[in-house]
Amino acid sequence: LNGNINCIPFPFANFREDIPGIEQGRYISITGATKSAKSQFASELLFQALIYAYKHPEQLDILIRYFPLEETPEGIMERFMSYILFLKSGKNIRISPSDLRSTNNDKPLDESILKVLYSEEYQELIKFFEEKIIFSKAKTPMGIYLECKDYAKDHGTIHRKRVKYKNELGETVESDTGFDYYEQDNPKEYRIIFVDHISLVQTQQGKDLRQSMNMLSEFFVELRNDYKYTPIIVHQQAMFESLDAFKMDKLEPSIQNLADSKAIARDLDLCIGIFSPYKYNLHEYKGYNINYFKDNIRFVSVLLNRNGLCNGMLPLYFDGAVNYFAPLCSPKDEVGLKKIYNYLDKIRNKPNKVFMFFNKLFKRKNE
Repeated sequence: LNGNINCIPFPFANFREDIPGIEQGRYISITGATKSAKSQFASELLFQALIYAYKHPEQLDILIRYFPLEETPEGIMERFMSYILFLKSGKNIRISPSDLRSTNNDKPLDESILKVLYSEEYQELIKFFEEKIIFSKAKTPMGIYLECKDYAKDHGTIHRKRVKYKNELGETVESDTGFDYYEQDNPKEYRIIFVDHISLVQTQQGKDLRQSMNMLSEFFVELRNDYKYTPIIVHQQAMFESLDAFKMDKLEPSIQNLADSKAIARDLDLCIGIFSPYKYNLHEYKGYNINYFKDNIRFVSVLLNRNGLCNGMLPLYFDGAVNYFAPLCSPKDEVGLKKIYNYLDKIRNKPNKVFMFFNKLFKRKNE
């Protein structure tokens, strides 16, 4: 009623009944098989959260503590640059991080691209990214935990319970009994911990990988419950690409197939699965022609949700070159599908050209 928010809205408005958005004090996992674009989808959530915070400073502040166990900070920054170049050009400039670096001397950046890169808003977004994302070199569960807890202690107040009791001399004394509750210095700050991916965490001394993952997850529960952190992890699905899996039609991600440690699921508030039917050479899936979409389609589902609906599924157009996802029309919408097929033909034949009709195909809010 007052215009405040209780979450950073989920990027896809037609799926907000299932997932309203990123809330303070929630523990989220993104899971999928190898090459399913789970890291890209997680990046989509983070990038959209950053852009929302950039646009709405009166509603929230944001700090993302990023633990890149698989990628380099430079690679993540370049992906963000391609992503916002695509958005801020009205989805007209589609260029991959590799081409953005002018890796190929025969394909230098066009003047129109340079104009957007040096625009005031683009530069402000890059500066905002650098201020709000802290890349960490911590790799062990204890190192990650201490870094996050130290920040909370330095930017908030821990209140402790005090009780009275009689000591061995019969004297009444007071003492702290430990943690009571915590207050952030900035209540509007969303503190996100991002780990990609959790199976690459460095093992704690004396523990194997499963034990180390469980240890880190237990730390995340404490940071969530006591300090209102929002941990977001990328979690690999176990390798199951077998004939039996095809026969049993169990190719989609599941809680039961989380790699290296299924016990983490007990700690989660929300688990989102992402599935690529093209990876398994499926010709058709949920009514969509995978032969035509190829790697440009994904299906997102809610595998676990302790605070809302579950088992919902959202078909998404996916463009890996610019880390972009958008809801697809119904598989029965022949006119809509024909337009998308025409667009796919154009970007596959001329992948780095400018297309003025993108917004007619895919609609996204809050960009």
